[in-house]
Amino acid sequence: MNAKCYRTVFNAVRGMLVAVEESARSTGKGRQSGGQAGTSAASTSTAARFAVLPVVFGAWCALGLPYTVQAQVVAAPGSGAHVIQTQNGLQQVNIARPNGSGVSLNTYTQFNVPGQGTILNNAPGITQTQLAGYVNGNPNLLPGGSARIIVNQVTSTSPSTLRGYLEVAGPRAEVVIANPNGILVNGGGFINTSRATLTTGVPVFGGSGSLDAYRVTGGQITVQGAGLNASNVDQVDLIARAVSVNASVYANQLNVVAGANQVDRGTLNATPIAGDGTAPGNGIDVSQLGGMYANKILLASTEKGVGVSLRGVAAAQAGD
Repeated sequence: MNAKCYRTVFNAVRGMLVAVEESARSTGKGRQSGGQAGTSAASTSTAARFAVLPVVFGAWCALGLPYTVQAQVVAAPGSGAHVIQTQNGLQQVNIARPNGSGVSLNTYTQFNVPGQGTILNNAPGITQTQLAGYVNGNPNLLPGGSARIIVNQVTSTSPSTLRGYLEVAGPRAEVVIANPNGILVNGGGFINTSRATLTTGVPVFGGSGSLDAYRVTGGQITVQGAGLNASNVDQVDLIARAVSVNASVYANQLNVVAGANQVDRGTLNATPIAGDGTAPGNGIDVSQLGGMYANKILLASTEKGVGVSLRGVAAAQAGD
């Protein structure tokens, strides 16, 4: 056997999943009455789940190489978020403990999602994910204390690129990616997410810690290449000074709000504010290569003299 190949088993002493050699067994009650060493159901199930990655993970192990991905998510100093790695090499964000309004605020100097995907851990205990199999619970969370809204805010000058799926582990939650420097989507998507917001605005919080609005003064969201697939999400909001769609966007309810505005999170009402620098030529630009496909589509470009250029497809149900 390759000494560099591992599997995970449940360690009863530590109360968590751990990586072990292929020949190792899980911590259990020792030998059973039939003389066969006992293995936990959790370890068997976990090993089966990780078997869905034979092409990538197996090939790397056969070469004697560790399966890792370049760090794409870097938490800001003092952020409540902690970034670790799953057993199959994905980055996992143990999100910050949510406030009394159920909002988990996580700040980063870099936030990119690679093609393999990234996990936002919203589970207090061990849970199963689509991208990473079983993952350990988030030690930042109290029992029953998962977040309703997970805010991922970039506080540096680095734009964000979304090339894979962002999965919420544990209870379903609303996910916000806020980066004033811009967001590029090329094969992005979401798993176990009720509402997804991509914005170049700065989140505005109420006195109780509620997420109330986004203050947008600049920045562009660009969808290109493999596009954005959010057909499994109830609502998708693209909120920026400019939005450029050069590939397909799939959603159930798609809202695109462009311009220098303060945009209310609940109603999406936009109040114009002063923008930074020169206004873009078009607030919303859907090229011939682009298309928006949803049950409902809202397009709003509020900046004076800046409109909507629709050369591609915007397909919604009749009457929407």
